[in-house]
Amino acid sequence: SRFGWEALCAPFQPFLFESMAEEAEEVEQEVPKALYASPLASPMVTDKLLARALKLLKKAVSEKQTRRGVPEVTKAVRKGQKGICFVAGDIYPMDVFAHVPLLCEEKGVYYCYVGSRHELGGACQTRRPISLVMVMEPKGDATYSKAYEQVLNGIKAIHPYM
Repeated sequence: SRFGWEALCAPFQPFLFESMAEEAEEVEQEVPKALYASPLASPMVTDKLLARALKLLKKAVSEKQTRRGVPEVTKAVRKGQKGICFVAGDIYPMDVFAHVPLLCEEKGVYYCYVGSRHELGGACQTRRPISLVMVMEPKGDATYSKAYEQVLNGIKAIHPYM
């Protein structure tokens, strides 16, 4: 075992793991800029409210209190579940999600648009871009209830239709 794989790799071990860590950091930082903005994308959240919304998404995902994707969110809203819908503003074609804002308004569910699908995917801790996410209304003991209230009040302030 003295001349085994471990003995050969020992002098190079710090360099191997260091380069792996650097590659992982580079992957996390890459979020492509949204090149397209849908004409339906209003109200769009920005700045401080956007940061709070993405933080809320992270907390809700860790507690498994989200619904992802157009079919799953549509089903949840139709069943009358309450929450906040975050829609990506760069979805093309519009037909994919055009029914969601209307459905949300009918059911009294607040919604808003986020800059890109990649931002939503990053907040949901996945590399895959996500076009539509719904954060469920927190139960009494949820850790994200304060963040939920802050984001909900921000959306109520900017939302023109509800």
